[in-house]
Amino acid sequence: MLQRIVAVGIAAAVLLGAASTARAGPVIYVLPPGPIPPSFVKGPFALGLYVPGAGGQISRDSTIASLVRGQVENALLGGKPGGTPIAELHFGVAPTGARRPIVYVQLPPPGRHHNTKRYRVAFVGGGYHGTLTSKSTRIRGLVSIADIAPTLVDLRQGRTPTIRSQQDRDTIDDLRQLDTRLSRVHDDRGWVFVIVVLMLPLLALLRPRAAVLLGSAAVTASLLLSLAGATRFWVVIPLMAGLAAVLATAGSWRREWLPPLVATFLVVFTILLAADPELNSLAVLGARPDGGGRFYGIGNQVETFLLPPVLAAAAIGGMRWLIPVGGLALVALGWSKAGADGGGLLVFAAALAVLAVRLRGLALTPRRLALLGAGVVVLALALVGLDAALGGSSHVTHAVGTGPGSILGDLGNRLHLSWRTATRSAYNIVLFVASAAVLVWMATMRPRPRTVEAMLVAIVVSLLVNDSPVDVIGLGALGCVALARWESVDSRPMRRGALTAASVVAVLALAGCGSEGTIQPVARTVIGTIKAEAPGKAVFVNQGCGACHTYAPAGSDANGTIGPDLDKLSTYAKQAKQPLATFVHDSIVDPNKYVQPGFPKNVMPKSYSSLPANDLKALVDFLTKPQG
Repeated sequence: MLQRIVAVGIAAAVLLGAASTARAGPVIYVLPPGPIPPSFVKGPFALGLYVPGAGGQISRDSTIASLVRGQVENALLGGKPGGTPIAELHFGVAPTGARRPIVYVQLPPPGRHHNTKRYRVAFVGGGYHGTLTSKSTRIRGLVSIADIAPTLVDLRQGRTPTIRSQQDRDTIDDLRQLDTRLSRVHDDRGWVFVIVVLMLPLLALLRPRAAVLLGSAAVTASLLLSLAGATRFWVVIPLMAGLAAVLATAGSWRREWLPPLVATFLVVFTILLAADPELNSLAVLGARPDGGGRFYGIGNQVETFLLPPVLAAAAIGGMRWLIPVGGLALVALGWSKAGADGGGLLVFAAALAVLAVRLRGLALTPRRLALLGAGVVVLALALVGLDAALGGSSHVTHAVGTGPGSILGDLGNRLHLSWRTATRSAYNIVLFVASAAVLVWMATMRPRPRTVEAMLVAIVVSLLVNDSPVDVIGLGALGCVALARWESVDSRPMRRGALTAASVVAVLALAGCGSEGTIQPVARTVIGTIKAEAPGKAVFVNQGCGACHTYAPAGSDANGTIGPDLDKLSTYAKQAKQPLATFVHDSIVDPNKYVQPGFPKNVMPKSYSSLPANDLKALVDFLTKPQG
């Protein structure tokens, strides 16, 4: 009897053990650091690198937590994701007969470390051979730590895994080159960012139109250097500065070039993001795969850099350019095969909506802002839904596809991360507060430029939906300054800021102008001096009238379409049954007195009524008798 009981117990134990083994989750095996011995990976295998976490620091414990749960949490939020483990971690070599593919990883050493190193991962058998690839990173040889365990689960359940492999003649050397490039780009990125940030106010002072193009010029320079494979510090830094400055200056040479140039940039940028994601990911101003957060697409820095050129191009071209330029920007940002930036989609949609309202001469009332906000959300959801319906897949489509709860949870997580980032150090707090003060000051400007209004709204939206508050508010403040400076000399009455005045005073002092004893190198009386150009033309040009109106006697730069064609002033005067000179004078000092059909009121500044009498008379004479 006792023997029967023992036999039944042994049989039950065997059955329970077998059932337990069948129910057990996938196993990830841990190997010691250093090159993986060939004896450990018998048979075909694929190698890759993985980033051990997200954020500035990682630890062995946080890496293990991410591996077994298939999730990653930013270091500022603790670094250790919660939830139920979906895989087990075993140290050592897999036993004979272990289920294929067998996954081996190497872990960071114990303790906390800067997140600047990648670690090896190997898939043995199961059809894996060569170099690992992942649709979550879109970088050949680099996989996300959050995809290792889910890939094993997918394979067990017969689903297509996130991590796959490609044939490679020399996997080891290719991974070594990738790791070196990621390390160098990480070291270069901070200095490149500083250089671009310093160039922005300098160009705003010297070449305002070039300043608003600097963002797209810097991204272009970054892509060119990535295409050339340039990563060494003393090559990247000077070339980045030089290329960005040259491209911004050349592109801004003529005002009417901006809309088509920005549109062309957006088309090419979108194509490159979709066709060769690695080109942008491994660029110094691209995604930040070395930090484990964003592996591809457009991040918050680049998103904020691109706001000024897009807004300036739309403002110059008016409504006929706002729709194509804005549409291209939304595709570049929101398309899952390109930017995959859901926050950027909302930011640009809000900015472009505000600019469209202002271009039509309408005020930004609370009611209009509320309607715009609702419209922006609906548009963004519609675009993401269309992207998903056409086969697009990214973290954005996944978040929207899982419902409002997922979206709100993601938004709450981003706000939490933003707060932790902004308050992480005294430096971050000071920079955030100082940038906010600049934005508040610009928000109180009167009159406030249209593009600045759009930029201010974009920054507010970005702070709510993105998780890089210090970058967003700092770059946003610089972008607002660049746009305000550009508007002041390009499409509005001249408004010289304190920085401009101080620079002029410094130049005059250095030149010795006005000092006693300075000898002028010309005669007191010059014979044969050519008659000066009509003074009214100078007033017309200096007041930026050509930005809004077309007027042939003012030259090729006077080709604006925001206001009526001034070559038809005599026709307008006849329609108003007024003498030409009276009609022109009254239209300048009271812009709403005569408004041509098809053009909105309250677009032309009313400040022209305060022009000096001589300047006003000269301007009227130039518009009525251009040869005078």
